[in-house]
Amino acid sequence: MAVLQQPVNNSNPFGDVIGDDLAPAGTYVATVLDIKDEFGIQRQKYQSTEMETVDLTTFLFGFRDAQGTAHRVSSKRMKISGNEKSTLFGFLKGMLGHAPQYGWDYCTLKGKQCLLTVEHIQRRDGSGVFAAIASLSPVPAGYGGNVESVTPPQPPHQSGQHGAGQALQAAPAAPSVAPSAPQPAPTALAAPAAAPSSGDDPIPF
Repeated sequence: MAVLQQPVNNSNPFGDVIGDDLAPAGTYVATVLDIKDEFGIQRQKYQSTEMETVDLTTFLFGFRDAQGTAHRVSSKRMKISGNEKSTLFGFLKGMLGHAPQYGWDYCTLKGKQCLLTVEHIQRRDGSGVFAAIASLSPVPAGYGGNVESVTPPQPPHQSGQHGAGQALQAAPAAPSVAPSAPQPAPTALAAPAAAPSSGDDPIPF
């Protein structure tokens, strides 16, 4: 018997911003342009037919290649989890160069720079390649520098989707169902990134 299944949302929340641009493979000084949190997302568990409700976050980076052309690349959608084995924990550890502190608001990384390596991965359907983030690390002292500023496109704000500040929490002792509604923004333990100016070029990359 055929059973109609509920569709699973696997789309990239920054797909409209990136468009058809294929970021070139290589290592670049990149800027965190945006971070989007999504709450109460239904998805299929890994290697299982069972569904789960999770909170996800995605990072958008911008950089310029050797010719000065601007490119954007996003991370994969990562479960918001403070477990040391989670994808998000390892992602933040790579970017910071050290383990993130629990209770810290990772949205303060907006506007920060890091060293980012882009790789091209073959699509499963054989229709070409896509750009993915292979690794992240802090920018070494004296390496590169800021380049000409550009204005990143501002996608429409959607209530309950755009991250207003999500603190990294320690992993619970027992599995629990992720909340289906946004949580209040916590007080960041780290100094927040400087707010963009109101001019035409708020974020350099």
